[in-house]
Order: sequence, then C-alpha cells, then structure tokens
Amino acid sequence: MSEYLLIHYIPGQQDNLQYWALGGDQHPSITLGHGKLDKLSALARGKKVSVLIDSHYTTLKSVSVPSKSRSKQLLAIPFAMEDALAEDIENTHFALGKLLADSKDNQIPVIAINRELLRNTLELFAEHNIHVNHMTADAMSLPSNADTWCVLLDGGNAVIKYADAELHNCEVENLELILKALLEQADTQPGSIICYHKADVQDAATLFKNINVSLTEETYQNHPLEIYLATFKESSSLNILQGDFAAKRESSMAWLQPWKSVAAIAGIWIILYLTHISVLSSQLEDKNIALAKQIETEFRRAIPDAKKMTNMQKRVERRLKDLKSAGNADYSSGFLSILSEATPALSETKNINIKAAIYRNNYIDIDLSATSLQDIEQVKTKLLKSEKINTVLSTTVEKDKVKGRLRLEAKG
Repeated sequence: MSEYLLIHYIPGQQDNLQYWALGGDQHPSITLGHGKLDKLSALARGKKVSVLIDSHYTTLKSVSVPSKSRSKQLLAIPFAMEDALAEDIENTHFALGKLLADSKDNQIPVIAINRELLRNTLELFAEHNIHVNHMTADAMSLPSNADTWCVLLDGGNAVIKYADAELHNCEVENLELILKALLEQADTQPGSIICYHKADVQDAATLFKNINVSLTEETYQNHPLEIYLATFKESSSLNILQGDFAAKRESSMAWLQPWKSVAAIAGIWIILYLTHISVLSSQLEDKNIALAKQIETEFRRAIPDAKKMTNMQKRVERRLKDLKSAGNADYSSGFLSILSEATPALSETKNINIKAAIYRNNYIDIDLSATSLQDIEQVKTKLLKSEKINTVLSTTVEKDKVKGRLRLEAKG
C-alpha cells in the first residue's frame, strides 16, 4: 500500500502552521490538518512526501525553444527567461517539464526558483527528518486552459492562471486591472473564469463586475490546499527537484533500525584495523624513505645547481615565483590569440551581428544575433574545425530574431 503526505509550504513561515493532507491508495478518504513542521516528522515516516511551495516565490512560464534536445534546452531556457526574472540566472534553478501537447513551436513549461531559497527549504525539511520526494509550485495544481481561466483568492493575494503553464500573482485590490490587461493580450478570449475563494467571502463576484467573461464561483472551507488536492497529480505535475536538487532515494525501513548501519560500519572498521595494524608501521616507514628519495631527486632536477638539500620547499617556491613573473607577458596575449582564430569564421558568415564580447579566465563570450538559427549554426560549424580553440554555443529564438552566445576557449 502506498501512502502520501502533501504539505503546503510558505517559505519563511516554518514557525507558523503548515497545512497538510494525508492519504493513500487504499484510503477512501483524505485527512486534512495543520501543524508546525516538527509535528509533521512522525506523519512523514514511511510515506511519499510532496511539497506545494507558494507560487509567489516562483516564476512559471511556457518557453519556446528551437530544439528538442534536453541538453540544448537547458542551455537556452535560462537566457530566454532572463527578462522575466528579478535576479541573475546564475542564482536561479530552472525545472523543465515536457513539451506541451498542443504546442506548435516547442513550448515547454518551466518553473524558476531562487537556488538559495530552494536549498534552504530542503535543508529545513531535512532538519525535521522529512524526506521530500516531490516539489512543485502550488498554482500548478489549479485547473486551467486557453478556454477556462482560473483565479484563486487567498486573503489579500490572488493568483491568475490563464494557461497550462502561465500564471500571474498580484494583490486582490489590483486583480481587476491585471485581469483586464491579460485579457487584452490574449490571442483567444476565454469562455469562462473559475473563481476559488474561502466560503465566508461573500463579495468575491464584485471583483469581476467589469470583466465581460462568464464567472463560476467555487469555495473552500479553511485553506486553498482543499482546491489543490482535488486536482493534484504527482505523475503529471512539474517536479522542481531536478538536476543538482534531484531527490535521493531513501529506504522506507531505514528509520526503523538505524543502529544496524552504525554497527555494520563499526564492524568493518575493526576488522580492517586488526588486519592491517601489524604491517602499517613498516609500510609507512618504507613509503617515507621512498618519498624522501623522490623529493631529493625532483629537487635536483628542478634546481640542478643546488649544493645543499636544505629548505627545499621554500627554494622551489621562490624559483616558481620567478618563472611565473617571467611568463605574465604570454598570458596577456590569450585574448588576441583566441580572437584572431575566430575572426575568419565570424567575418565570412553573412547576417550575423556581434552585440558584445567579454574576455575573462582565458575564454571569450561573444553575443550574436541573426535572422535564422542556421546562420549561427554555420558559424559554430566553422569554428569547430579549428585546432586551437574549443567552441560552445547556446541559442534562443525570439519572434523573427535568433540570439546566440559563443564561448571560445583556447585548447591545451
């Protein structure tokens, strides 16, 4: 029998109540409750744990990418979403979903979240002995499509979901203004809007009085988790725990008898210690003699005019410092060497514009723009023939323009 625990989590509120749902394959009903994280540790034992993180701390978008290769998508998507993020892409974790079924231009749903926030969240759950198997933005569970939009009211906040992977967070007082703007920008107007709100909110419909779209109201009693739970499916939702943050498998019985692993490790250590203790001393002595001879030999090779074998480390460091200062002039020529090797390929290809070039750490990043992906790929093909530089290319497509970033690095 498979049991699960679904936790709704708002970052920074671990000391406040967290809402949760407990169920399983053979349970006809689902238990709803709330409590602090330290109280959920016992509930989580032996169960598959999914976390719905508040969508206000994430960015959800569907992104068009020119390739179906996963590796190329991972390179292109951060740059495609850069303008939609409030922080640098280096500090952002991107979780990719599968190609949308009705997409005509390789639309992929993507959740972006701050790396430090995600790392701290997982560490917090681990501190409370809660092993998280799955995590996604809570609004991913809201039902919506091009014909039916969804609005969730939760206190003073509102979430508008207007496609499978498109949503907007705002304050309730700005809901009408934001909703009108989204409707004006939409290629196809929705046939209806579903508004979810708490049962004791009586005037929710007045927020839509100036919206010329059919409205349906549905209520929840205590917490939006009641709505999320009705449509949540782990198998089809976008899991944030990918790449560096992929969930590690955990034995379902490990918590029952933790002393077994400790005893096994201790037994192995004792056996190895008793087996090797009689020969360890002699082995170390032999190695010490051999290393001393090897050090002396290498020192004579490095400094053949040395007469005494004293202060060898300091003398070698001083010689290396002298050699390094003599070689600084060669280092400064790295930029010109890489650029001269790449110039023919860049200048011979038509319809290519160079937007910027940055040199650091012995490589050059060149930002390009072109009218087609083929033009940029042609540059890459020429550069790959070079025996002096390594080439890495990432591309993004925006309407009638293709952007690319070339990373050029000297070989050897």
